[in-house]
Amino acid sequence: MKQIFRKFAALFTALTMTAGISVTTWAAESSNFHLQINGETVVFDDLKPINRNNRIFVPFRDTMQAMGAEVSYDNATHTTTAVRGDTTIQFRPGETAVTVIENGMEKNLETSMVISSGNAYIPIRFLGEVFQYPVGWDSTEKTALLIDTDAALAEAGSFSLMNRYLEYSNTYNTQPYAFKGTFSFNIDMPYDETTAAIMPITGTGTLEGISEADRQNMSAALQLDITKLKNYIATAMANSVVSALENVEFDYIIDIPSGKMYLHSPLFTFMGMPQDTWFLINLDEMYASMGMNVSLAELMETMKASDFESYLKASLASIPLTSVNDYAAFKESISIFTTLFSDEAFQKQADGYVSQFEFNDNTTNVSMVMKLLETNGTISGYNLNLSAGESGTNYITLSLSQSNNAIFGEFQFNMPDMLTMGFDYNMTMEPTTQKALSQPDSNNIIDMMELADYTETAVTENITETIPVSESTVSESNTDASADSVSES
Repeated sequence: MKQIFRKFAALFTALTMTAGISVTTWAAESSNFHLQINGETVVFDDLKPINRNNRIFVPFRDTMQAMGAEVSYDNATHTTTAVRGDTTIQFRPGETAVTVIENGMEKNLETSMVISSGNAYIPIRFLGEVFQYPVGWDSTEKTALLIDTDAALAEAGSFSLMNRYLEYSNTYNTQPYAFKGTFSFNIDMPYDETTAAIMPITGTGTLEGISEADRQNMSAALQLDITKLKNYIATAMANSVVSALENVEFDYIIDIPSGKMYLHSPLFTFMGMPQDTWFLINLDEMYASMGMNVSLAELMETMKASDFESYLKASLASIPLTSVNDYAAFKESISIFTTLFSDEAFQKQADGYVSQFEFNDNTTNVSMVMKLLETNGTISGYNLNLSAGESGTNYITLSLSQSNNAIFGEFQFNMPDMLTMGFDYNMTMEPTTQKALSQPDSNNIIDMMELADYTETAVTENITETIPVSESTVSESNTDASADSVSES
């Protein structure tokens, strides 16, 4: 089981391509640090990485030279310059601004430089950000980790077909689109008497909204079939509360530039909130609290890359590095990307191009088929089918497709005798002149980070008022459980 999920995780990374920076906890103060680039420990003549305020700094000149850069120092201007390919890094001691010139475009980045015994040290994470390389830390080996993605991708081949797909995909960012569709789901957990008594739970729903390049609005209505759940808890809960779960409505607004998402549902009234309450989730703050130096806007920009190699490079930058042995797994991810998406991976068919990936050993099997649809010489959609399992049982199946403005998806997860879960959706999109909202038109917006300010007493009182308990039908053990669940709310 562990092997299949490890293999599927590597494949899923290749499919989702979600960019981010790995979360890293740097080691305590010490003078015995090392640096590993592409699985090889860098041998410094005299200098070694240092720790300042729980940040790892590496010798600038030696590290850049180990990465193949030419480093020079201008005595007249006191400027250190490193040139590597199309990227130039310049800084002067005592200044926090570092000039980065990439493909002729200049930008100034703020970072902390350390000058020790006349030598310049730079944060290892800064180099990762400049070159879009994954960085990490092995706390056991006290080794900073950096992977030169450009070198790792040097033999990956060309991706002209995927560039054509990205060109097709990015057409949906050029103007607003109205979308609408249906979805359904089911979940069953028959592993004990309690879950068997309340499962399965199934539901169907509708959704509609507006999507733009930098924001999205959606409204959804969900109808749940919770007949068995109602029968199980009817003796302890009022029908009004249970009925509220049978028809659930919710809305969301996502504003990418600000990194904010807003949620609204009539169910919030059961928490003592006014009818027009919206919850605010600041995704950028959430990422920061998790140690991720990334914003929602940056993530979305990665998804809108115009060439697949840049897209791939940014995606690989999100792979977490925590061990000196991670480079082997990183190379495996590169191999999977190449096997799936390089031009050599695709075979021409009458209506498009097909790529196939298969992995099988004595117990584990992972399979993926991707097809790029072509109409009159132009990419017009895709089909994707994925399955993963072991010993002849598929635990995960995934199907995704888009043909022009029609979109379909289906996901199934199956662990025999433990859990089965499924979700599917159908949507259509049409160009529209409507604009998506960037925030709700409401005065009752509550930051989820501040939600704890709503006291437990207020919520408990509201639930208690709406959930009367029938003394004649509730056993002592069930009464105790209900009291526990209310007190924990």
